[in-house]
This record gives sequence, C-alpha cells and structure tokens, in this order.
Amino acid sequence: MIRRIFASVALLALGTLGLSANPVSAAGVQVPFNASLTGRSTVTGPTTFAWAGSGWATDMGSVTNRGTITITGVDLSCLGGLSNVNTQTLTATSGDTLTITSQDVGCPAGVLTFHGTGHWTVTGGTGRFRDATGAGSAHGGLDMVAGTFNMIVTGTLAP
Repeated sequence: MIRRIFASVALLALGTLGLSANPVSAAGVQVPFNASLTGRSTVTGPTTFAWAGSGWATDMGSVTNRGTITITGVDLSCLGGLSNVNTQTLTATSGDTLTITSQDVGCPAGVLTFHGTGHWTVTGGTGRFRDATGAGSAHGGLDMVAGTFNMIVTGTLAP
C-alpha cells in the first residue's frame, strides 16, 4: 500500500515537472531591446496623427516604421498633458515586422511641440517576431510645426 502511494506521488511529481517544463522551454529568452526612430508626423484628424520614419532596432537592424497616435484625453501629470495610445509597426529589411503599442502622456515642451513618455508592450509581429513578447518604456517628441517626431524605445524582447 505504501509502495503504491509512493509510486503515485512520484508519477504525479514527474508529470507536474514535465508539464511545467514545456512552457518554460517554449518561452523565449528575454533580451535587451532598443530602438531609435525619427520621421514625419501628419495630422489625420482632430485627435489622431500618423507616423512614418526609419531608424535602428536591436535584433532587427535598419527599420522603417509606420504608426498612429490617438489622443485619448487629458492627463494631469503635467500642465496641458494629453494621454494617448501610440501604435508602431517596425519593419526590418527582411520584411519581418514587430508591432508595439504604448500608453503615453504628451507634455507641452513649447509652441505646438510635445515631449512624451510611456510604457509599451508587443502587440503583434510577423516572420521571426510572430510570437514575440516584450515590454519597456518609450520617450520622444513631436513637433507639429515641423511635422516631425523622434522616439526612443528601451526594454526587453523575446523574439
């Protein structure tokens, strides 16, 4: 009887270890991720902008990026602050894409210029980034007079 109980417990423990080992081995290893992007900004509506630019990203090399920003309301963390959602798709020269979405706050930095900060997460990808996960912080600027933007993204990524 004790042998059967011990055997059952041992099998249960091995089964549990086997089940927990699969997701860990299937999950990608998080590595540092950085991107630096610049480009043109266009007003597309009363609360929306479009981005188009280029830059460099860790594990991707030279990239182009396209994105949108939607102002979602007022943010009281700074005088005149605007909360917004910023979605960027980075495309490597191979054609693989990585899409990140950040929840940001844009604070006025001058006449029709804003400095934004926020937190991003991976929300999509293709090719070798199809199942990517990751998160981090972002900061950058928007100059509505010149129609330009810049953005720095830091964090971790499991491609």
